[in-house]
Amino acid sequence: MRALLLSIIALAVTVPAAADILYTCDSSIGMSACSALNNLVPADYKSIFGNSVSANIYITYANVGVGASSTNYTPVPYSTYYTALAANTNNPNALASLGSSGDPLGAQSDGMVDISPALANSLGITANGANTAGLESDGMTNCTLGASGCYNGVIFMTSAGGFYFPSTLTAAAPAPLPYLIDFYSVVEHETDEVLGTVSCIGGTGGAATNLCDSMTTDASAADLFRYSAGGTRTFLNSANGTTAYFSTDGGVTDIADYNNSPSGGDYGDWLTIYPYLVQDAEVSLNTSLDISTDFGVNGNNYPQPEVAVLNAVGFHTVAPEPSTFGLIGVGLMSLAYFGGLRRR
Repeated sequence: MRALLLSIIALAVTVPAAADILYTCDSSIGMSACSALNNLVPADYKSIFGNSVSANIYITYANVGVGASSTNYTPVPYSTYYTALAANTNNPNALASLGSSGDPLGAQSDGMVDISPALANSLGITANGANTAGLESDGMTNCTLGASGCYNGVIFMTSAGGFYFPSTLTAAAPAPLPYLIDFYSVVEHETDEVLGTVSCIGGTGGAATNLCDSMTTDASAADLFRYSAGGTRTFLNSANGTTAYFSTDGGVTDIADYNNSPSGGDYGDWLTIYPYLVQDAEVSLNTSLDISTDFGVNGNNYPQPEVAVLNAVGFHTVAPEPSTFGLIGVGLMSLAYFGGLRRR
């Protein structure tokens, strides 16, 4: 994978976007597809998160499963993250579930939280250069955000094809071709990871490892809201097939179940047991998905689980979330994260 990413030649096509997420496309994507992408997806995030989300993302085709992403996640002290979240969040319930400025994961973690540059920017965190830790278009080379050719993250879409490009984010696949993949839903999946939905638990081996840095037990911001039962957080010492779900009220409410198995998928993805969600570990064929219309456990009781994660870790929603969520409304060297989807 590393050799492949380093070999990609980036011929960029940039299309202006109306929102604060901008996709810069390799020429292999095509101008019309890139224009449609920038006209649809960034506006969706803008309508949900307003100005709290800002990211410049490069997108290209590559030899990957369905989709993959690469982002620099930088470790900052948990107390730094908590203080910034407390000062900026519009989700007091999620903040309260963390307890205090003391790392709630205790011995499961090492007191550091790995955060994306987009999240660091949203929360005003500058420690260890977290807000400027970018990547060049190869997805491997570190750079400083603001420099030409430096991105918050890189998204790789499978070069094998099989995508359809709906006219809207929820339009159905063409009727004669029932086995296609919604291009935009895969882009949203990987965009969520660039922003901060990932887990630092590595899911590619037979045992749980740390995906953000194999030499540490850093947690991602989303890992702080990962539960196996009410009042019981789960991280590295209780992965590999055990129960894990996202919750913002101390584990009382299971908003969506995590893919908690070392099956080649991401621990930060959802277990594919719902009607289908953008952040599912497995791709849903012939199904148009969008973070603004997804529904988690028990259907309408817990809508928009991807929005809930991004809001909990520190991105403002522009309006209060449904009351069923209990919502009112993440120096040291940068660490590259790779996430992906598996074809069914």
